[in-house]
Amino acid sequence: MVSTTDLASADSNRRDCEVSLVRLYVLRANYLVWVAAGSFMALPPLIDHGPTERGMIDSMFGGLWVMGLFGLRYPLQILPIFLFEFVWKSIWLLAFGLPQWLAGTGSPRLTDDLVAIGNGPILFGLVIPWGYVWRHYIKKPGERWC
Repeated sequence: MVSTTDLASADSNRRDCEVSLVRLYVLRANYLVWVAAGSFMALPPLIDHGPTERGMIDSMFGGLWVMGLFGLRYPLQILPIFLFEFVWKSIWLLAFGLPQWLAGTGSPRLTDDLVAIGNGPILFGLVIPWGYVWRHYIKKPGERWC
């Protein structure tokens, strides 16, 4: 008789083999970059800030820092964070960054934003295991509604 634990273990092994070990290490390396960068960019404003700071962006960076920590251990389960980053940065690049740059109407910060945000779709596009995304987020049936 097959136990629930055996089924869960078989499902876990199959999922682990879906993405190569090299790709998992590439994902972990990117999460490690998030954790390292967040240690310098996200944590200081969370620890030491003024009493009237709104802190929305700092809090978001802090949340990404925490998710990066989880991503080191569970790179595929935290993959939706990379997908979110890929999508919003692609939208910004196509809807705002490139049109302003091509028209020559961008703000003085546009060049910095193009580098900081515009590289995201390229980097995340290379790192995300698209076959896994296709199988688990597009092809796989969705959760039941009731």
